[in-house]
Amino acid sequence: MARRRILARSPIALAAIAMASLGLVVVVVGGLRPRAPRRAARGEAVVAIPTARAARADIAPAAPIATVGDNVSDASYVGPARCASCHPDQARHWRDSLHATMTQRATATAIRGDFADARLAYAGGVARFTRDGAGARMELTDHRGQRHGYRVTRTIGSRGLQEYVGVAEDDPAAVEVRLPFAWWVARAGWYPQPYYDSWFDDEYLDGRPRIDVFAADAATPWADRCAWCHNTYPFAVRMARPEVGVGPERHLAAIEPAIRDNHLPIDRLVTVGISCESCHLGGRDHAAAPDEVAPSFVPVGNAVARDAAAPTVSDRADPRVLGAICAQCHSTPSPRFPDGSAARNSSEALAMAAGTCAGAIRCVDCHDPHQRGAESGAADRAAAVAACVRCHPTLAEAGAQRAHARHAPESASCLDCHMPRLVQGIGTYVRSHRISSPTDPAMLGAGAPNACNLCHLDRSIAWTTDALASWGVAVTPQPGWAAAYGGDLDYPVGPAWLTSDQPYLRMTAAAAYARAGDRAALPMLVARLDDPRANTRMWMLFAIEDLLGHRLDAQRYDPLAPPKVRAGQVRALAAAAAR
Repeated sequence: MARRRILARSPIALAAIAMASLGLVVVVVGGLRPRAPRRAARGEAVVAIPTARAARADIAPAAPIATVGDNVSDASYVGPARCASCHPDQARHWRDSLHATMTQRATATAIRGDFADARLAYAGGVARFTRDGAGARMELTDHRGQRHGYRVTRTIGSRGLQEYVGVAEDDPAAVEVRLPFAWWVARAGWYPQPYYDSWFDDEYLDGRPRIDVFAADAATPWADRCAWCHNTYPFAVRMARPEVGVGPERHLAAIEPAIRDNHLPIDRLVTVGISCESCHLGGRDHAAAPDEVAPSFVPVGNAVARDAAAPTVSDRADPRVLGAICAQCHSTPSPRFPDGSAARNSSEALAMAAGTCAGAIRCVDCHDPHQRGAESGAADRAAAVAACVRCHPTLAEAGAQRAHARHAPESASCLDCHMPRLVQGIGTYVRSHRISSPTDPAMLGAGAPNACNLCHLDRSIAWTTDALASWGVAVTPQPGWAAAYGGDLDYPVGPAWLTSDQPYLRMTAAAAYARAGDRAALPMLVARLDDPRANTRMWMLFAIEDLLGHRLDAQRYDPLAPPKVRAGQVRALAAAAAR
């Protein structure tokens, strides 16, 4: 039976971020006028922090009495080494954070992939990963024998997955491109892009891959996409983008000359990777007089003017101010569930701004941007739940939480019900940042992930609504709901999700079965190993291996194998799972 479409792939409605933006407008008055000549050698500074000077712990600095005069022009940026000289602790933690390694030069220490003449056969072609005296190389030979060689210049990511940037070896004038094979760190193996990037649809068409990852045009310009969120550059560059942003620049008019074709000018990078001034904006004024001039998260400069209703100071307690800074990068497009929740990560700021607590909570209430984030699958940090009860003090005690949620706090926290794990990350499912109600009829009626059935996969949606009614929450199933649950409101929700025509729902269900430790789900998960989408197959494989407690070798199941080979492997695995 046809099911209602629950995900939208249309462009994100930028109005959703309005409450997280600063409400700024710009009056362009002759463009930006740097206070000092730009340093000729500052572009693309490698992030290297010297030993910080001793902090002046014996001096209690007076509160700064002035704010910066310019934090957007190229000349206002000083780089992380200058910041570290006064903030050694923050710099030390930042160096170990994922922000610092979002993009790196392709040095031997930065590269995590196997370039010791590793090879990957796929779709009749071969990818070869080697290293010579000049560094790492990626050589791609397609099924016709046509070869494209690339010199690796940068890495993208460092923990879950590492992608690579490179230049074509046969074209000295070539621009840097995002290469179509990545090293999946957790799996210690090479994979083509459709396996780790969920934007791709069915992998094969008429027996041939729909996307030729070996072709030269499979490598996309790095500076047109990835570089915008994975590096540090003057805020003036963001203001000059042709596309409307979602961070502090949302209400800033573009200055001239505008960035053309959405191509980031690499020569204007402050650092490779995300460093201090990505968030704190240009710090030259503050660094010159740290006790007298306060840094500002609000863009300031000759080209920037505010309307009467906008914040006039950089108030760190204002969720709009800090949320807008994070939104510069954490606002990428994502398919959406019916309540507006993102189905994949990096859209956290948009999701937060669309949720119930928009304008009341700051990103830093739960996250320390200077610290390395929790490992995949780690327990929630206490600070996250503490952030909830700051606004809901009547629920601070365990007894009150138990009465409110009808669950013991240790079995279901505020986050489990109001920020469930329905967002696809790199190798694990992460929490939605759209703070919402688990009783939303828009989600329940469309068969979308709901917090109750993410734990109770064996229960039906009728059971869920009956349980909610017994708690005094009336959600009445409508006749059209059945189509989303196999045509039967008494059908278990987990299997309905796992066989949905929506790939993000299938993956969400697989991850939920793995978290539940439900080995009875193995036959259903094995059947989905023949999913036409490569990325979806990988999430089925993750779940199966989590439940089994070990990896499946390529002889038992090879996700990269042609469809006929995989089909035979799936039949053998299904027979074994049925025993």
